[in-house]
Amino acid sequence: MSVNIHAMFRVVGYLMVVPAALAQTEAIPFLNDSVVQQIHLTVGASDWASLLANYEADTYYPATFTWNGILEEVGIRQHGDASRSGVKPNLDIDFAYYSKKQTFLGLPFILLKANNEDPSNLHEWLSMKLFRMMGLPAPREAPAQLYVNGQYFGFYMIVEHEDATFLERNLGESGGYLYEWQFANNYDFENLGTDPSLYAQYLKLKSNQTAADLQTFSNLVQTINEPSSATFTDADFIAALSEYIDPKSFLTYAATENVLAEADALVGGIVGMNNFYFYQYQGSTFYQLIPWDKDMTFSIWSRDIMTGFTLPPNINVLAQRLIGIPEYLNFYLGQVFKAANLLGGTGGWADTKVTSEYAVIDGAASNDPNKQCFAGGGLYSCGTADFQNGIQWMQTFLAERSAFVLSELQTYQFGPLADDPQISSAAMAAPSDPLGPAPALTLPQGWAAPGALVNVLGANLGQTSQSSGGPLPRSLANTYVAVDGVRAPLATTSAGQIEIQIPGDIPAGNASIVVSVGGEMSNTFVVNLTVTLSAILAVTHQADGSAVSASDPAVAGETLVVYMAGLGAATPDLSLGAAAPASPAISTVITPLATLAGNPLTVGFSGLAPGFIGLYQVTVALPATLPPGGAANLTMIATGSAAASTPIALATQ
Repeated sequence: MSVNIHAMFRVVGYLMVVPAALAQTEAIPFLNDSVVQQIHLTVGASDWASLLANYEADTYYPATFTWNGILEEVGIRQHGDASRSGVKPNLDIDFAYYSKKQTFLGLPFILLKANNEDPSNLHEWLSMKLFRMMGLPAPREAPAQLYVNGQYFGFYMIVEHEDATFLERNLGESGGYLYEWQFANNYDFENLGTDPSLYAQYLKLKSNQTAADLQTFSNLVQTINEPSSATFTDADFIAALSEYIDPKSFLTYAATENVLAEADALVGGIVGMNNFYFYQYQGSTFYQLIPWDKDMTFSIWSRDIMTGFTLPPNINVLAQRLIGIPEYLNFYLGQVFKAANLLGGTGGWADTKVTSEYAVIDGAASNDPNKQCFAGGGLYSCGTADFQNGIQWMQTFLAERSAFVLSELQTYQFGPLADDPQISSAAMAAPSDPLGPAPALTLPQGWAAPGALVNVLGANLGQTSQSSGGPLPRSLANTYVAVDGVRAPLATTSAGQIEIQIPGDIPAGNASIVVSVGGEMSNTFVVNLTVTLSAILAVTHQADGSAVSASDPAVAGETLVVYMAGLGAATPDLSLGAAAPASPAISTVITPLATLAGNPLTVGFSGLAPGFIGLYQVTVALPATLPPGGAANLTMIATGSAAASTPIALATQ
């Protein structure tokens, strides 16, 4: 049952300053990967020619960006390393380049990725989905046709940028140091010395501090390379390492990449560590890994799962050290087991995703007039056959990879632990209403709506704790819950149940839930999100807030307030986990239809109830004449869910 946490927001909900971790409901249609988006750039002819000719330069050029009738003045430039091209460029689109506060649907920056190193166009798109299913933050992506000055220029992928907005949405903060890992030479956490400047070549600062915190990274390297001894045991090593990085999160990341057979990876990459971002949390020495640039996944289906751990071409010092400890070897193997099973074989999750997305992009990708491919260290012009062959290779890879990985695991005597976190079910919970504690909801298990409170049930889910103050935290008692990779606001935690709020900008469809307890990762539980899953909690008189009852019935012509759960996304975007403010009013994207005894009612307002989390209020005006009989069913019908109905007492006329 949902606990009554919401009353504490009745005052603070009116007074709080809303932080930056806003939901991004406006961006959902733009990042919808079930359709090919249409993007138009208008660029001066000489500027466009210069951008193509000087493709190694990072020069920004002015352009007009148009999508779905929305126009923005932006700065554009080339992006990438080996994939830079004078024929089909990767493009950074900076919406804030000329106006620092300007965003596009809440996004200040995106990448239009040409996929010059991936003929299928889908390696990275699918890889990021798997990372999110494993409980790790990863960028969202969607297909697009790019038109330049009115002419179809090429097929692209929209890639969410890893910046402050991304960090706020996924982690709940952005005030720390954000680094893009910069390839300089083959490097895998070897000790180069204690001078912090020796590591500057690898850490490209992307946040707004004046200088990188190289001392913290140097300290991490020293810890990784300190030899085991009687005075520095494995337990000491894990304790010291955990000041800088969660060893099990590191292994989850590496396991995901290895199952995807990433050739240019964090662990086991062809050039040492590559293609990730490091985020150092604000006021902390602790790092979070975030994946980036996954074109070179799906390389060899028979790639050994110990590549980079004990097998060349490059051995990662941290990975090798961790799997030398039996507990961490078993954890790594468990995450490999999980990722391989999620990936599946022919007809499995990944194969189904490739087949469905191929149907979406086939026409646009097959007709790409500027398609390029990569071989022998350089780019060359290619075409439809290369795209089709790339898709076929992904299907061949998926037919073999999972079974190969699972067969390898048998040789390592992997055994799941009985005390691992386990999710058994999830169900939408009712927020408290102004009349008292939360009622029980009779809604289907495994279903919820964006923005709703959800009880995640299972075993070994963490310590008992309850949030205090607002907004709701993203971690509680060393536990977090990832919903499609986004750390969800937490109301309460306990060993058997966690109450979370589903982020309001998770689109309808299947959403993965993963619980992390002290680095231990649960199974992935899939919940079905529908745009609404409405339930009526209470009906009150607007005039005085009292409940409609037999002793205080509704009267003709008055306005009632219907308190509800599950009405879905709301606008303007609200901070994740924050109570709704009184002003501005937060309205639902979908306004329900209301009827009384089958007769339509006028809905005045539908939105979030001020001072509460996950609670909606809908005002309905009763007609001048009420149905006879002293009672009637009040029914609310919202798109995407079944009608919600409750009997209300009516005054005798």
